[in-house]
Amino acid sequence: MRGLGLSEALAVVIMVGVVLALAVVFIIVSGINMASASASVSLSQAETTLVNIAQDLNAAVMSGVPYYSLSYPLPATQFGVYNVVRDYCKLVVVNTTHAVVWSVTSDAVVFGIPPNYLTMPSGFRKVLFGNDSLIFNDTSSSFFGISQLGAGSLGGVSYGTYVVLYPRVGVVSAYVFVPVIVARFNPALPNLLVANVTAPSMVLIRSPLYLKYACGPIQPPPFNLTNSKIEIVEIEVIIEYG
Repeated sequence: MRGLGLSEALAVVIMVGVVLALAVVFIIVSGINMASASASVSLSQAETTLVNIAQDLNAAVMSGVPYYSLSYPLPATQFGVYNVVRDYCKLVVVNTTHAVVWSVTSDAVVFGIPPNYLTMPSGFRKVLFGNDSLIFNDTSSSFFGISQLGAGSLGGVSYGTYVVLYPRVGVVSAYVFVPVIVARFNPALPNLLVANVTAPSMVLIRSPLYLKYACGPIQPPPFNLTNSKIEIVEIEVIIEYG
């Protein structure tokens, strides 16, 4: 820096340092924004995949054909992960003596984004398929729902936001249709999900009072029953994933 005084040279050094620091900050911020945008794209792809699965599973359950088999490739992404949550949903049937006379749990399929990539507020919920209720009595409704939820922990894994596929319960006259997801890990199925809808089993319940059904943080009030007896139609959906 010949020709510059000490103060001028120091000012140039400080200016260069500031420019380099700002450049580093810009690169970091750009990287974070790019990762967040990529995570959002991955989330949209997962939503589409899970909605397609839910639609096909609903059609299989509605068809009444036993042993229906479906398979789906899962899009690979470094910004999120497909997983299952054991016992995500629980249904109990309470009779007029207020005793639990029948109960069952169901797994759920999730796609989650880590908090460092994308975070939605805890308590956030957006229904993507089905409607806001877990129990329905409209025969045109879907037996499966898809929702996006905010930050939370599932099975010991923390997510900034996640999309979940869960079964819904249908009450039609004196029949209660209960799809139950049973998830199994299969290392022979990398990036593949296979769903097998099995033949239904039936249980007769006398003097039922209400149903209580909850899935994760979704916990609606009890659903009152008016029939003197109901027939539980349980439809097991075995999901294998790798």
